[in-house]
Amino acid sequence: MEIGKPTRLTDKKSIVQKIIGEFRNALITRTLKPGDKLPTEIELSRRFFVSRNAVREAIKMLVALGVVEIKRGNGTYVAKGISTQIIDPLIFSLLLEGGVPDELLELREMLEIGILEIVLKKVTKKDINKMEKAIQLLEEDCKKGETDREILRKHDLEFHYAFAGATHNPLIIKIAKTIWEMFKASIEKAVYSRPEDTVERHKMILKAIKEKNLEKAKEAIYLSLEKWGRDLHTYT
Repeated sequence: MEIGKPTRLTDKKSIVQKIIGEFRNALITRTLKPGDKLPTEIELSRRFFVSRNAVREAIKMLVALGVVEIKRGNGTYVAKGISTQIIDPLIFSLLLEGGVPDELLELREMLEIGILEIVLKKVTKKDINKMEKAIQLLEEDCKKGETDREILRKHDLEFHYAFAGATHNPLIIKIAKTIWEMFKASIEKAVYSRPEDTVERHKMILKAIKEKNLEKAKEAIYLSLEKWGRDLHTYT
């Protein structure tokens, strides 16, 4: 498996962009396939003439996007359920502009707080019912000790989709779904680690929406994103 040719880069963001770009190209050309094992950090750092820290930063982003997965003690592999968003030109350009986990966190903060402000103006009883149903599904998962990550993520995203749907703006809904899908791997990890916390935060958000309380809703969203942001800085 080949991932690019040795190229000397000096700017940290350019380094991360280069590495992610090579992964994207390898996926498009099918020289990199689901299940393939990646070179080690040392090998990649030599290939790109960069530090291991720079390689680690790029891998963090690829893990967050669901492109690669870390198997402790066994190495890093291309994920079997790769998000097609990595190949989308618009999303890929956003990733290259973002470059580091903190900026990805800011992207989600901007998106979800922006959605919230519109939701408070346009939310309907039907929207509230959809969000309540999504919370109920995740709450039932907690009660029965659900351990299937995909199910937990699906039920968590149903709340987010209902939340975005309450804007009644198809453009916002499409962009929101695309960004959440882009981060599905890291969202899944955050929900799996403590699903009961996710339920409580969703309840806080919904309660504030019902009360039309912008500040309380913002606080709940920031709490939710804080946990996700911490996970974004780790491999698994």
